[in-house]
Amino acid sequence: MKVRYAVTAILAITTAGTVACDDDDPTGSGAIPELYTAELTGTAERPDPVITTATGTATINFTPGSGSSGQLISYSVTVAGMSGPASAAHIHGPADPDATAPVIVPFTITSGSTAGVISSGTIASTGHPTISMDSLVVLLQNGNSYVDVHTGANPNGEIRGQLARR
Repeated sequence: MKVRYAVTAILAITTAGTVACDDDDPTGSGAIPELYTAELTGTAERPDPVITTATGTATINFTPGSGSSGQLISYSVTVAGMSGPASAAHIHGPADPDATAPVIVPFTITSGSTAGVISSGTIASTGHPTISMDSLVVLLQNGNSYVDVHTGANPNGEIRGQLARR
């Protein structure tokens, strides 16, 4: 009799745990989304930090096993206090926080504003001849990529931040 109650209790706990974790996968594909963010500042610019009051946040959402290519990568870049409208924004890599690297993924600037969301969308390809989407994911997972936002006053980049998993 005690064994039956114990088994019933274990089944109830297991079922409750499974139901509680069910919202981790909004796509229903069995894949757990990964979130990467970067806090963008002028002091993070390399090789020379930029003196600016501008700040920003870049968010990358990676969901393996969804979308037509088997994965979905979406992004958003938000800025505040820029010296002028963004002229470019993109992911660079591979690079640690103190290094510079080539552009891997160019973002489309959707707003000429100095504050707010300046770019958002999905990433279908890297735009880099030697870095595949799978390589981009590895760079994200290893913390070896950064987001840079450029302006007319700072054509080499006004604010930058290393992408890290959250």
